[in-house]
Amino acid sequence: MPPAIVLVLVAGWIERTYFGKPLQPTPPQVDTVSKSEWIDRTVSDAVVIEADPEPFEGVAEELGASPRALQRVRDDTVFRSSDDEAWFQIWMTLRSDANRVERAAVREVSFAELFGQPRSFRGRLVKIRGTIHRLQRVAAPPNQFNIEGYWQAWLEPQDGPASPIVVYFLNIPEGFPEGMNIHEPVEVVGYFFKRWAYAAKDTVRLAPLVMARQPIWRPVLPKASDINALSTYALITMGALVALTFFGIRLANRAPQKVARQEPTDLTATLSNIELFSTSQALQRLSETGKGTDPDQTEEKLQ
Repeated sequence: MPPAIVLVLVAGWIERTYFGKPLQPTPPQVDTVSKSEWIDRTVSDAVVIEADPEPFEGVAEELGASPRALQRVRDDTVFRSSDDEAWFQIWMTLRSDANRVERAAVREVSFAELFGQPRSFRGRLVKIRGTIHRLQRVAAPPNQFNIEGYWQAWLEPQDGPASPIVVYFLNIPEGFPEGMNIHEPVEVVGYFFKRWAYAAKDTVRLAPLVMARQPIWRPVLPKASDINALSTYALITMGALVALTFFGIRLANRAPQKVARQEPTDLTATLSNIELFSTSQALQRLSETGKGTDPDQTEEKLQ
């Protein structure tokens, strides 16, 4: 791999790691602390006198429950017996008219809209997006509709703030994780019920409460950025290995070459098979060779 490509890959990785996308502006926070005056338990005869509910206006065909039942629902409270009629009517609507609910053209709403205008949205279909961080099964109170329980989800709105929307589902998709520490992005189409009071760690807080048949869930796949990061690391590693290999070869070529050492010649072993003659014998062999006589035969005659 050419060094220039390695440098480009390294520069790209540094840019994505240290000079990534700019930070998104933090959405404005909503004060969810309940302002309602609760009964002072230290006073034995303390009571709270509630005002009569205001008449509820709305087209029955667009509502998940009857206007009369929705009129009895009170915001900024926990579940009360007066909520039961509208509560179970909405469940029956979700159970029987599931196709109509799924096909309905529903406007997506924000946390601030639901929190600030609970009466305007009560009993009407809404669409929200966010991430479920907590999901558990809860039992339903005794009822005549054969509803034994439902799923309670705590959803962080997609566009903030960092305050939950509580969603109750009749069902959840197969394979959907459950527990107190999950992170599943979903889309929810359901009926807004009320601005519900719950006991937080610090005080009593309020949250929009929505009722839906089940979440629209698309399992999260590995992020493209994670895949790109792994590919970048792999390319950098390969480039480093190629560079080290190239450097090692260059270093090896520059090292001094060793000359093979020749062992000294053993003259005794070399001359062991050579026949030695005296001077007179050598002259005699030369003369006989010139006459065409075999030197060995002549030597035998002389002996």
